[in-house]
Amino acid sequence: MVLLLGSDGNKLESPIAKRFGHAEYLIQYNTITKSFETFTNTEEEHNHDNLQEFLDNGVEVFIVGNIGPHAFEIINTPKSKVYLARKMSVQEAIDKFLNNELKQLSESTVKQSIGRGPDDEHHQGDHHHNHEHGKQHYASERNKNN
Repeated sequence: MVLLLGSDGNKLESPIAKRFGHAEYLIQYNTITKSFETFTNTEEEHNHDNLQEFLDNGVEVFIVGNIGPHAFEIINTPKSKVYLARKMSVQEAIDKFLNNELKQLSESTVKQSIGRGPDDEHHQGDHHHNHEHGKQHYASERNKNN
């Protein structure tokens, strides 16, 4: 099974990101091979276009700290599920998922998609940014967890 987790770092010991759509990294973990691949989230607009690519590549489970309605709508499909993990590391979230200890979400945990907090470079409700965009939104690093 393939899991995708939003993380504040690029290691399994890193904390789960508080907001999936604004996670610094996305970690794709394979429960069969116990290997993982790290993607740097450089998507400025947070429109979540590349989430469909993860679905197309076989991700069946998304593990989030919080999630807005737009991202939830994309990743909660008949073939994929969304689970909640707060205040724990990526590895702890994986272990809890495998032990059936995470809550499956039936709706987003926040009611509207918002920008980052007012003390960050993005402002609440502000989706119009003047950043240059490349076609590649995620940079990949391959890692093996042996």
